[in-house]
Amino acid sequence: MSSIDEALIHSVPILSSVEPQKLSGKEPITVVESNNEKFAEQPLENPIGDSNPDVVLVDYEENDPENPLNWPPMQKWLIVFAVSWMGFVSVFATMTITPTAPQILQEFHSHSTFDQTLLVTIWELGEGIGPFFIAPLSERFGRLPVFHIGNLLALCCLIACALSVNIPMVIAFRFLTGCFLSILTLGPAIVGDLFQMEQTGLTMALATGTQMIADFISPLAGAYIAQDLGWRWSIWLAAIVLGFFSLLLLVVLRETYAVVILRRKAERLQKESAGGKKYRSKHQARVDASTIFESVMKPMHILSKSPILMLTTSYMATKYGLVSLIIATITETMESTYPTVFNSGSIGLTFLSLAIGNTIALIFYSLTSDRYVIYEREKKGDAFKPESRLLHLLVAVIILPLGFLIYGWTLAFHVHYIVPLIGTCLAGFSMTLSTLPVETYVVDVYKIYGASAIAAGVIFRATAGAFLPLIGPPLYQSIGLGWGNSILALMAAVFIPPLALLMRYGDWFRSKERFGSSER
Repeated sequence: MSSIDEALIHSVPILSSVEPQKLSGKEPITVVESNNEKFAEQPLENPIGDSNPDVVLVDYEENDPENPLNWPPMQKWLIVFAVSWMGFVSVFATMTITPTAPQILQEFHSHSTFDQTLLVTIWELGEGIGPFFIAPLSERFGRLPVFHIGNLLALCCLIACALSVNIPMVIAFRFLTGCFLSILTLGPAIVGDLFQMEQTGLTMALATGTQMIADFISPLAGAYIAQDLGWRWSIWLAAIVLGFFSLLLLVVLRETYAVVILRRKAERLQKESAGGKKYRSKHQARVDASTIFESVMKPMHILSKSPILMLTTSYMATKYGLVSLIIATITETMESTYPTVFNSGSIGLTFLSLAIGNTIALIFYSLTSDRYVIYEREKKGDAFKPESRLLHLLVAVIILPLGFLIYGWTLAFHVHYIVPLIGTCLAGFSMTLSTLPVETYVVDVYKIYGASAIAAGVIFRATAGAFLPLIGPPLYQSIGLGWGNSILALMAAVFIPPLALLMRYGDWFRSKERFGSSER
């Protein structure tokens, strides 16, 4: 039994604000009740000692203005807008360097294909390590301080990257930039704090979809900036834009995490109280009981106990690694296959096909996801399953292998360059259409631990994105573009049956969850 479990001795149900609860002869505990259904399922567990006075567990009141769900729509949408653009800028800051890797190698007199691939993908490794600290710290101290400190550190690393004097320095600071970009982990969690399930489809599409558009727009911008001004200015521009939006979010963003808001409310009530009662947030016991190490390991703890998260994380990591392989190699592949069509500036246009697919998926998901969930809930009533959210995922899983096959074999036979770009367009469409429903589903299911659950996926996704592209050049050289991309298509297609089973038999999968409601 972990130290968390040992500390959480007494389970305290949600009671009315006037009804006391006796616990094995201990002092009475009362609870300030909340009728907020999004948090009503959260258990209240509190370590109570013999010397404890009366304790009031503080929750949201009905229509509580401090509850982010009850904030004015204008305020919530302003936060979503700012978070979505911050996500775009964060990815832009790390991806503009993608098409400039040959320039960097030339300046520092290197001919290593390993260095070229690592320059593009190393930030993914940083993105995989950062969530170990970002998500748990945000669940202990709040979204706001972790978010702003992470942005500041990422900005400092970008400036250092632009001033680099050798390739190892560029690689090191790109890695640290990926570590500190907190928006990639906290963006979905912040949106999940603000809206009910029926509204999270559209808002999540805006908050995370812009990040994926930036994956493909950024290299295009970086290519032309580097052609005219040099590769360093592609990083300086990213630093300037990141700094601007970091300042904007200092003004716009408020704390949205329920645990921190309720803790502050309890502290305020404690100061105003003239009696001997002790006010505590209903979630505070679990936060107090966990050590820093246990907080840091929370993403892995959730992942190890959740078959659903294991499955979705495995697919997301594989898919992201495969698409990252395309991104890391498309510049050299398209230039060598169509040398009369693309130059060092126009090669960035090849990323536009991925961006087009991404944008189409974003619009499609925004228009259909919430409507489909509402339709299913009205149709099935109590029989509604949260896996209904995953219909778009199943469509995306089927499309991705087709994109790889079209891309690989049309390159192998030197078909007109627009046809392989149609294949990458399908890959971009699938990437977005699979990411959005998975992250929305995870936030809906794991609630206050949504950031850690998202982080578990980000860790493995980013690790795959950092290392899987390294197999691209030797794979293509050994068996060719056609068969090489056929292997990638097969790796993606392996997940079609299990994800179809998850959607069809979601009840059975959820019955195997060991990170159950008692821990959420």
